[in-house]
Amino acid sequence: MQAIATKAVTCPHCGESATVSLPREEVDVKVRQSVAAFGDHTTVTCSDGHTYWVYFC
Repeated sequence: MQAIATKAVTCPHCGESATVSLPREEVDVKVRQSVAAFGDHTTVTCSDGHTYWVYFC
């Protein structure tokens, strides 16, 4: 069984922590308050209702 790589990220609006699954283990992440036109990313919504995007570089 292969382990799933994860990374802790912080909401840029309120500072709440979340964990996101990574597409591959060696990837860097960038947290953004707005969506870009392109790029491999995931959308996160914290418990306070803030939506932000995590990009994989």
